[in-house]
Amino acid sequence: MEDANVLYAYSLDQAIADGVLVEVFKNRWKELSGGKPIVATAHLYSEVSLAGLMEIWNKYVAWRNKPKVYHQDEYDDDETYVTQMNGNDIWVIEDGAAFTMLYPEDY
Repeated sequence: MEDANVLYAYSLDQAIADGVLVEVFKNRWKELSGGKPIVATAHLYSEVSLAGLMEIWNKYVAWRNKPKVYHQDEYDDDETYVTQMNGNDIWVIEDGAAFTMLYPEDY
């Protein structure tokens, strides 16, 4: 896929403008993420309280700051964090534009 031509990229700003993503904790981005945007899918945002989203974020930060252990037959994916809330899997993904909290089916 490295040689594939990108025909269209859906920007973070456009996803926010379209209501697909919602900015969360914006007034605390500098403190929480060094200024990088933190967003949630509209689906997740509509079902989980801000306190719940903060709980997810805090778990993600703890996971991210934990030393990674790599075993010969096992590799920890250091790009996608997975947790659960209300019996549902929640992902946190960091890319070049933002930290995104989402349900796997929102990917």
